Amino acid sequence: MSKPSSFASETTRRKALFEAVHALYDARQAGDFEEYLSYLAPDARMTVIGNPVLNPQSGLRVGRDSIDRYIRQVHDENVYLGHGIDHIITEGDHVVVRWHMDLRLAQNGREARFDALDYLRIRDNRIVEVTQFYDTGTMALLKGRVRIA
Repeated sequence: MSKPSSFASETTRRKALFEAVHALYDARQAGDFEEYLSYLAPDARMTVIGNPVLNPQSGLRVGRDSIDRYIRQVHDENVYLGHGIDHIITEGDHVVVRWHMDLRLAQNGREARFDALDYLRIRDNRIVEVTQFYDTGTMALLKGRVRIA
């Protein structure tokens, strides 16, 4: 029994999307900023969820230039030791990526693994929205912004 053509085209689309997500995260972790930004729409919005007192990088960035400055700043502050994508869930133009990263802080050499969850919204084959969730509290502890009694 052959698969219906709509099933085959959806499978092909999902495979291409999964490959693009892996390439996007590989580019980000490798510091290939131009490649990473090529996946974003010019007016893309990126929000890092968190308390800006604990993590000054939390907040909204609008446009490739603003996102580029943010990504470069994060790379200046961290040495990326590895990363992996654990799950990708898609529905229409919505993508959720559960991933992890291992990093070393440039300022003090502390190392940690962070689990992250990113929500991506796609329009015309470009990312128009990124919302990132990760443990900004642990990041604040590692950077010495918060002390445990």
